[in-house]
Amino acid sequence: MFLLKQKFLLPLTILMSLLATFVVYTYLQKQRDQKPTDENAPQPVIVAAQDLAVGVKFEPIHLKEVAWPKNLLPAGTFSDTSRLLGRITRMTMVAGEPVLESKLAPVGSSSGFSSLIPPGMRAMTVSVNVVSGVSGFILPDAHVDVLVTVTSSNNKEESKTKIILEDVLVLAVDQTFEREDDDPVKVQSVTLLVDPTQAEKLALASSEGKLQLVLRNSVDRDSQGTRGVQLRELISNAGSSSRDDARPRVAAPAPPPQEKPAAHTVEVIRSNKREQITFTQPEKSAENNTP
Repeated sequence: MFLLKQKFLLPLTILMSLLATFVVYTYLQKQRDQKPTDENAPQPVIVAAQDLAVGVKFEPIHLKEVAWPKNLLPAGTFSDTSRLLGRITRMTMVAGEPVLESKLAPVGSSSGFSSLIPPGMRAMTVSVNVVSGVSGFILPDAHVDVLVTVTSSNNKEESKTKIILEDVLVLAVDQTFEREDDDPVKVQSVTLLVDPTQAEKLALASSEGKLQLVLRNSVDRDSQGTRGVQLRELISNAGSSSRDDARPRVAAPAPPPQEKPAAHTVEVIRSNKREQITFTQPEKSAENNTP
């Protein structure tokens, strides 16, 4: 009986191994032939074939088609190269990056700097120096507030400084509209993105007063709505804070004069001489005054 078991043990093991191999092979074959689900099916996506700068007009050499998982597709992608030919880049792109509608200028825009201006907006350049340009730290894509200081010709104290524009996007610094780093640069002009109403305010302010730019935090979008400050208010506030220091000090009143101790005169007769001796009562000490 033992020999019979040993006789059939090896063939049985080989048969079980072949059966397991067949099952695994069949499963893998079905997985390979099975069509992917709609959720994970790769989709054709147009990506940048090379690094692209701002203001580039798309040509066939700039684009290529790749397969991209459908569930990982960002919004605004393109699947047809012909829809992108002639479009202008509004932001820099790196090779292999999907081309998105948000990174392109509107349809029909010309190449160059004008493609950065959205419909309904205007680009306006103002002169700045190292001080008004925040020591060169105002760079493209930064957000600033614009202050104007107007000096009164009749009364100096009527001069006023007021924020006229808030949260304004900087399109370009001098003739540069691409920011490569955050290092400060010396500039002579800044181009701001404004609407027509803001452009009118900015033109009047630049001709009638002195402009100053205030750099904002990149995520700060709140509007403060200040009322401005006049020179008269500035001087009066500064004077009121130091008025107490400038006021003359009043001397402390002098202590009342102390009463002189009472004196007693005594006439002394010695032999045939007569003398008058004056005795003064001694002051009471502080110890005697204490109970």
